[in-house]
Amino acid sequence: MSLILRSSGLRAASLVRPAQLLQMSVCRRHVSSDIQQKDQQAGESNTATDTGVIHKTEQETLLFFDNVYPRQLSMWSPLSWMNTLFFNQSREAVRAKIQNLASPADNPIHGLVMRSTIPVKRDGGVFATFVVPYRYTKAEANVMISKNTAAESAKSPLSLLTSVSAFPVKGVPWIEDLRRLPSTTIKVKFQGPVLTEEELYSLFRRYGTIVNIFPCADGKDFALVRYRSYRGAICAKNCVSGIEINNTVLHIQYEEEVKNAMISNFFVNHTRIAVPVFIALLSIFAVLIFDPIREFFIEQKITHRYSLSLNNYWVKQLRDITNSTVSSLKNYIGANDNSHVRKHLWDERMDRMNDLKMWLEENNNTFVIIRGPRGSGKRDLVMEHTLHDRDNVLYLDCDKMIKSRTDAKFLKSVAQEIGYFPIFPWIGSVTGIVDLMVQGLTGQKTGLSESKETQFRNILTTSLMAIRRIALKKYKPVINDGDSTINVKEEDFLQQHPEAKPVVVIDRFAGKSDINGFVYKELADWTAMLVQMNVAHVIFLTETITSNQILSDALPNQVFKNMILSDASRDNARSYVLSQLHDHASNHFIKPLETANEKDREEIQDSGEIMVPLEEKDLDPQFIKELDNTLDPLGGRMLDLQAFVRRVKSGEEPQKALEKMVEQASEQITQIFLSDKVEPIKSAQAWELIELLNEKPVVKYEDIVFRPLFKAAPEIGILELENNGLVTVSRDRGVLKDIRPAKPLFKAAFQYLLEDKELSTVLKTRYYLKVIGFENGRIKKWEEELPQLGKIKDPKMFKARVDYLSGKISLSSDVINNCEKEIKLLSANSKKN
Repeated sequence: MSLILRSSGLRAASLVRPAQLLQMSVCRRHVSSDIQQKDQQAGESNTATDTGVIHKTEQETLLFFDNVYPRQLSMWSPLSWMNTLFFNQSREAVRAKIQNLASPADNPIHGLVMRSTIPVKRDGGVFATFVVPYRYTKAEANVMISKNTAAESAKSPLSLLTSVSAFPVKGVPWIEDLRRLPSTTIKVKFQGPVLTEEELYSLFRRYGTIVNIFPCADGKDFALVRYRSYRGAICAKNCVSGIEINNTVLHIQYEEEVKNAMISNFFVNHTRIAVPVFIALLSIFAVLIFDPIREFFIEQKITHRYSLSLNNYWVKQLRDITNSTVSSLKNYIGANDNSHVRKHLWDERMDRMNDLKMWLEENNNTFVIIRGPRGSGKRDLVMEHTLHDRDNVLYLDCDKMIKSRTDAKFLKSVAQEIGYFPIFPWIGSVTGIVDLMVQGLTGQKTGLSESKETQFRNILTTSLMAIRRIALKKYKPVINDGDSTINVKEEDFLQQHPEAKPVVVIDRFAGKSDINGFVYKELADWTAMLVQMNVAHVIFLTETITSNQILSDALPNQVFKNMILSDASRDNARSYVLSQLHDHASNHFIKPLETANEKDREEIQDSGEIMVPLEEKDLDPQFIKELDNTLDPLGGRMLDLQAFVRRVKSGEEPQKALEKMVEQASEQITQIFLSDKVEPIKSAQAWELIELLNEKPVVKYEDIVFRPLFKAAPEIGILELENNGLVTVSRDRGVLKDIRPAKPLFKAAFQYLLEDKELSTVLKTRYYLKVIGFENGRIKKWEEELPQLGKIKDPKMFKARVDYLSGKISLSSDVINNCEKEIKLLSANSKKN
């Protein structure tokens, strides 16, 4: 509704009587008569909630109570719903509260009746209309209500924070719910002659302390009054708005506060300074907030202190107590009278395990490199047998880290391996875009975006701090020894307590990596720092000798402890399989055993890890014969022995299990090395080695050097096949010497591929076709050179070169002819079969 009088109306007001002028101004201000008439005709409500106008009679008085609700000083005000949760804000509760404030029990105003309450929750107040008792005037009633409210509010325990006051409403309030939030400054619009500063001060001072008054400027019809608090501005706005003084009607609104944009202006106008400052603040925030959280999760990854896994300390204690109780019960009922205890390692591995434990206890810059072929059981030796009883081991698998294709997946994999949490890999993309935008605006980079190498290095640095904290967890700088105190240095504590230092195990180190190869060097530098700080033991598990060079560069003056794992001998492999198949064999192949003697029983009960060997006479001869036949081609590779044991335990006969494993290995060879997807020259090289290694167990490197397929780069070709896992190569002073299958089972797989007539025909045909393609490529290259030589006027000048090229073309043509003959022969034999 319109609340503004036209200026012409004010000029005409001077010609009428004062009573008529007041009635006219009030009526014109609200323009309410026409609106009320229209509402009545339409049957609509005309309450203050719907129209914004409070109607009262001459016998009623209107007061404004502040601090009844929490004020809404911003668009998002948590105090509103928090207050709703803890305090009753229903209409009945608010009415009872105001009635008690206005007319308390100890000082009541007899005959005072509350007619209505209209809440203004945005301002935190309530308009209350009271019917004035006949014995009081409005002024007297207002004074008594104000005093009672002040007195009752002072009794509240929260009076120091919020106290309720009651002010008589002198104007004609406009109840609106527009998005005009309270402010400490009010705008006073004049509908008529302008009021002076003195008049404004006299009118508004009673509601609160005024900080400043800004009178009307030239051409303006409003003044600004700034209060020290929100309370004064809110009460003035609700109590004075609509009042008429000296033929001037005052309309009051909150002045929107213009916040100082100094910070945003600084960022916009000084980008070269602001962006580095913002980055520095962001880095400080990340270090102070996220780094302690990440260190905690890394410690949790290493110690498992708060997890429910079997590696948790308390779970281990409970398991030990339970196992001890169960073992005692079994001894009592005679269930432990077995003469067979599984032996998980053969004698050589037991010695290696003892050596590794001794190195960890020596505590002399433990930096161990364990090297062995793929599947030789390096991880089982270290994790399952040597470190199984330690609660401070960090195991990192390099393959899981380096095989990630994108930067985000790489960082996520690294964080998962180390226990680094939380991590935000998406920030890299965002910061890259921001860096590019700022560079376009300022001409220089912000340095906000970081490469994955830098982020990986930061993760390792945080991990180092967590590992150091674990190592020094029980460290005390001062020890009380009776009457004296001993000062202990951190280095001395770590030297005397090797068990306190965590063990970092890095598996598959320096393997094949097409991407993320920097991981190996960063890990080497990181572990070198751990050893130099003497806060951790480090164990590397690797398959190649190339790891020594990387680690030597990281620790040039360090003597490494090297351990080489080889395949088990036939006897050890046989004993291992028998020990693992004991339960299965006792049901199917082994004759019933006599009760173990007392000495063997005591040894079993005391150790729990030492196996009493099965006697040859106690085993079924048929089982021994079948087992021996399968173990010869199976060899002593730990991974293959375990796979063989699992197959036999699942119900397969030993011979059938071996056949399945050989078939699986041959399929692996054809898919990885002999498929059409493989580069032809590499596939042909692999087939040549398969044929040679099928004829004899070892192929000399000098026998390969001068073969046509290897002649261009023999060492590179052999090393690629070694890295891919087809062969293994021994070296003599750094020079390749002997070539063997990557594992013993491959020998049987080579034989399987060559003895299968149909399969070998297909593979040999592929081989000959690839050789033909290889030779045709060489011939084409030589033929391209001959026309150039033919253009020379004197043909004798390059006769030797022409003869050389023609000889090469002739030899390659002979190879092609021989390959084609072999293909025809294979085709003919295939048709006969």
